[in-house]
Amino acid sequence: MFAGMFLLQAIFIPYVQKLDGKPPVPELPTEPRALGDYYFSGNNGQESVYDLKQARHYYELALTEGLDKDPTLWYQLGRIDFLEGSFTDALYKFEQQLKYFPTGTYRVYYMIGLTHGYQAKETKRAADWLAAEAGFIKFLEFDPSSPWARTDLAWIYFAQGKFAKMKPLLELGLVLQPDHPWLLNMYGLYLVNTGHPAEALTYYDRALANAEALTETEWGSAYPGNNPLFWGDGLTEFREVINYNRSLVTD
Repeated sequence: MFAGMFLLQAIFIPYVQKLDGKPPVPELPTEPRALGDYYFSGNNGQESVYDLKQARHYYELALTEGLDKDPTLWYQLGRIDFLEGSFTDALYKFEQQLKYFPTGTYRVYYMIGLTHGYQAKETKRAADWLAAEAGFIKFLEFDPSSPWARTDLAWIYFAQGKFAKMKPLLELGLVLQPDHPWLLNMYGLYLVNTGHPAEALTYYDRALANAEALTETEWGSAYPGNNPLFWGDGLTEFREVINYNRSLVTD
């Protein structure tokens, strides 16, 4: 599993006063776009309202007001397609995002990289790997310090056995954020696959220590767009991945 930095616009939902010991009832937005964000963010302060079907419905309703009216609407719809595993549909939405809003959000390049990466896992096509690489490289032009893009681009190289390309990418990332557990874990993978298992163990230990310190909310902020009900499962899985990688060195 690798980090998917889906950045989601924050939606703050107001609440009515708690009455008669009952949980407060959230005050729903009224505009289609805001309703889409409400269901996509999945957080009303009490329980999850995460619902991709509802989010898609309201985003598509907002789209009827004009294909070029909202600077990130295509982007949001593409993210839903990606989460549902509809990679071709997602890439079409991201193309529309760039067509109508070429400077609307540079995060679309991250999603292009991520979508092509997941597609490449299925197709094994060189063209998909190259498109994934290009997406992340383009994103890094806008945000060169992003640990997420460096982690995911390193994964693209790792999946193809291009280990030498991982090194400078990850080492600069660790200079910028030396305690970042995703970067540390990925650098451990690089070391193991280039004949340095003892050094890898040090990085896995650091990755695990920092992953153990993460809260569910912190994990969720790294994977916005995912269902908040499963943030705890995702965090547990991330720790298990590091432990598994570590066991390959110690067992």
